[in-house]
Amino acid sequence: METFMDRFKSLTRYWWALLILGVAICVVGVIIFAYPGESYIGMSALFAVLMLVSGIVELGIAFTEKYMVGRGWAAIVGVLEVILGIVLICSPAISAMMLPIMLGIWLLFRGIGLIGLASEMNHFKVKGMGWTILLGILLMICALMILIQPMFGITAVVVWVGVSFLVAGISMAVFAFQLFGIRNQFNRLAE
Repeated sequence: METFMDRFKSLTRYWWALLILGVAICVVGVIIFAYPGESYIGMSALFAVLMLVSGIVELGIAFTEKYMVGRGWAAIVGVLEVILGIVLICSPAISAMMLPIMLGIWLLFRGIGLIGLASEMNHFKVKGMGWTILLGILLMICALMILIQPMFGITAVVVWVGVSFLVAGISMAVFAFQLFGIRNQFNRLAE
């Protein structure tokens, strides 16, 4: 029977996947600010593909390790992202029309999932988990701002989308580096 510590250790193995995902989401946020006049349909298509890829990565992490801490959170978020990504890719018109609402819901789930993972990891008294929880809260605030004002025009959506993607990407990257630090601690203890 695996101990809780062994299950937690398995989560740290995939710190690099979360870092890559975080950097990719940050890059999308920067692109949104760099080209705000680009097609709204293009942004919604990019969002749909990013959501699908993000869901696949989450599911891969959730189901690769049998005894992973936070596995349930990763699996739920991953399934939702894959389903929404497929729906949005198959229906570009729906994707463009529903972008603010889908994006707001997606970011809300991301924030909740981040807070849930950080809370579970807090059992190990990991330094910086407060920052991870704060970033999850900020992500939820960005999501609520998008959900509250989706009809105020493309400019508001583009700004909130860009900010939200930057916050989401930074929070994932910070979390990945925290996992990397924990992994190094495990490796030192094993030596």
